[in-house]
Amino acid sequence: MTKENFADYLRRATQITVEFAQQFVVQQLSDEVRYKLHPNQSYDGNPLVGDEEVYPNDSLANGQFLGPLSASEVVDYLWRGGKIPEWIDITVESVADGITYLELSCCGRYTANEKLLYYENRGRGPFGVIGPALPPGWNSLEESGKFDLHWRAK
Repeated sequence: MTKENFADYLRRATQITVEFAQQFVVQQLSDEVRYKLHPNQSYDGNPLVGDEEVYPNDSLANGQFLGPLSASEVVDYLWRGGKIPEWIDITVESVADGITYLELSCCGRYTANEKLLYYENRGRGPFGVIGPALPPGWNSLEESGKFDLHWRAK
C-alpha cells in the first residue's frame, strides 16, 4: 500500500461518509473536515497472521483520541512503511464552526496485504462507513425525519 493510495482511500471514504450522513442529519455538513483518531480499537491477543504488526504503545485511555487532525496528519500517523490498519470505521461525529468532525476507530493490527483489509471487497480498502449514530426511537427518514447530529449532548 503506497502512502498515496492510502490517502486516496481516506479522501474517498471521507466524501462517502459526509454525503451519507447528510441524508440523515439536519445540520449542514461542511466539506472542511478534521478527524478524531482512536487507535487500537480491536482485540489483538490472537496470533498474528502473515505480515501483521501491532503497536500497543499507540493505545489511549478510554474516551481519549488524537486530534483533531487533518487528512495528511492522519495518513502520516497511520501509514507505517506500507502497512495500515486492517479496518478503520469512519463516521461523522459532529459539526462546529464550519468544520465537520469525523471519528476514525482503527484496528490495532497493521498489514500491507490488501487481502486482509476488511472493506477491500467494497473498494474502500480499510474504511467502513458507519453511522451517524441514530437517536433512540428513530425508525426511518419517512417515519422520523432527519435528526440533530448532536442529539447525545442534549
